Formats: sequence, structure tokens, C-alpha cells
Amino acid sequence: MRLRRWLTDAQRYAVYAALHGKSRNGKLPKNATKEVAEFFQAHIRVVQRIWKCAREQIALGQEVDVSNKRTSQVGRKKVQLDLSQMATIPLNRRSTLKSLAKSLDVSVSTLHRKFKLGEIRRHSSTMKPHLRESNKRDRLQFCISMLDQETLGDAEPKFIDMQNIVHIDEKWCFMTKNGKILPEA
Repeated sequence: MRLRRWLTDAQRYAVYAALHGKSRNGKLPKNATKEVAEFFQAHIRVVQRIWKCAREQIALGQEVDVSNKRTSQVGRKKVQLDLSQMATIPLNRRSTLKSLAKSLDVSVSTLHRKFKLGEIRRHSSTMKPHLRESNKRDRLQFCISMLDQETLGDAEPKFIDMQNIVHIDEKWCFMTKNGKILPEA
């Protein structure tokens, strides 16, 4: 498949001038459009369209304008996204791209594109509050309770064998919030 090659306005006027030079009383010889199309490396239908447009303008008594009618902004338009809305969405509804996309009523791919362009950014805040004296005391008490009572008189006391103790870090349970049941707002 050959990609379409867009002609600039100067090339389009040159195509018109070449066709006008080959014409006799407004009529083109048999292979004129084919020759001009090959010279400008354009499709023959593009050259024929330029000639047709020029002939219609001449018939209406207008000045010949064979410039591109395309505007500068062509193609699929970007989805307008109001990023100020994100601050109003509760934190539990904007913790993943999927939940944020649903709250903003846009697709996940649109949000991901905004993320890659740097328009939105990831922010995680693991709260690290300073420990109060009572918290420090409780932690120290827990550590002391894990010492082996028989080795307390030794120069180097040892901790008890913790083979039968399991510590669960609750934040690992909700690494992604998808499994978490959220209250309906």
C-alpha cells in the first residue's frame, strides 16, 4: 500500500500551471494528466481534481485558487479533560487509573496518554508520622517481650525462636485496591 503524498500549495499551483500549459482551448490532450502526475509523483486523481477545481472556478468567473482546503488541525481531535475535577474525586476512587477513568467518565487509554505526556502524575503519600512517647514505649516493650527469658543474665541475650509466630503486614493485603470493597458514595 502506498501512502498518500500531500502536495503543498506551491506544488498544486505548479500542477495547475503545467496542465494549463498543455491545454488547448480549455481541453487537455489524452495523456496530459498522467504525465503531470508522474512528474510530480502524485496520484492521477489528485491531478484531475486540481484541474476540475480550476475549470469550475474559471467557469464561474472567479480567480483560480487550487490551494489545499485542509485546515492546519486535521485528524482525530483530543478529548478535552478537566483536570481540576480530579481534586474533587475521593482518594479511594482515584487510586488506580481504571477507577479514576470511571469517575471522570473517560477511557483508561485517554488517562494513560495524559500520564505519559506528563499532564497528570502519580503521587503516593505513605504517611510517616512521628512516634509519640507512648508508641515508642509500646514498641520497646514488644521487643523486650521477644527476648528469651533464660538468656537475660548472659552478656548477650538472645531472642526467642520465632518459628511459630506470623507477622502480617496489612498494607500488603491491599497493594491494589481492586479487591477492596469500597462503600457506595
